[in-house]
Amino acid sequence: MDVWTTPERITVTCLQDGATTFGAEVFPDLSDARRQALLAAAGETGARTRFNAFLLTGPGVGVTLVDCGAGGLFGPVAGQLAARLAALGIAPGDVTRLVLTHLHSDHCGGAVTSDGTAIYPHARAVLQDSESRHWQGGDTAGARFLAAYADRLDLVTGDADLGGGVTCWPLPGHTPGHMGLRVGAGVALVGDIVHAEHLQFPDPTIATRYDVDADMARATRLTTLQVLAEDGILVGGGHLLQGLGRIVRDGPGFARATEPATP
Repeated sequence: MDVWTTPERITVTCLQDGATTFGAEVFPDLSDARRQALLAAAGETGARTRFNAFLLTGPGVGVTLVDCGAGGLFGPVAGQLAARLAALGIAPGDVTRLVLTHLHSDHCGGAVTSDGTAIYPHARAVLQDSESRHWQGGDTAGARFLAAYADRLDLVTGDADLGGGVTCWPLPGHTPGHMGLRVGAGVALVGDIVHAEHLQFPDPTIATRYDVDADMARATRLTTLQVLAEDGILVGGGHLLQGLGRIVRDGPGFARATEPATP
């Protein structure tokens, strides 16, 4: 499922920026034997992943883009977001707000041109203050994003209310200011809580080399997946293979629900 409208009349659309398969090096603490066993149990041969962004439209949210894809930074495996938006009739100038779950390049690279110009000329950019502080200075996609949108940054803390039924959900560990969003009563967008669902759903203790604080990321992932399974709400993530779906308990780990989603 790629589109859902909440009872608050917010339409959530998953926009796939690209896809790839992660190599073993992305999970440095995972043995080859364990990785192969988890993939075989899922009927997979590799750790498939997607790069997702989300569009929110409706009362009180304007035209909000949650994460902005990789742009040209990842070559042919990503960079499809602009075309996805165009297919919906949305030009960069129509976007009123960017919400960044965090400032890794596959989430903010698509918001800045190669010469450092902001692609979304009228959008204000929302992110956690701790995320902004982490990426200040240096030559990273995050630092370039902060420079391009310096006069349009709205820095928030904790579970800030963004209006229209959208609230921030701090999910630290992957990066210091990594966050998700609660969208109305029925949808949660959880950023990079999971990078490869066929590995990290059954074993949430598996960390990635991209985690700034691996131990905190593990703890946050386990707690978040528990909440999502208990609440039974629709879930979208930066790397989940389905646009929006539900998560259930499965033994010591978790799995994607197989029953059709209903309001």
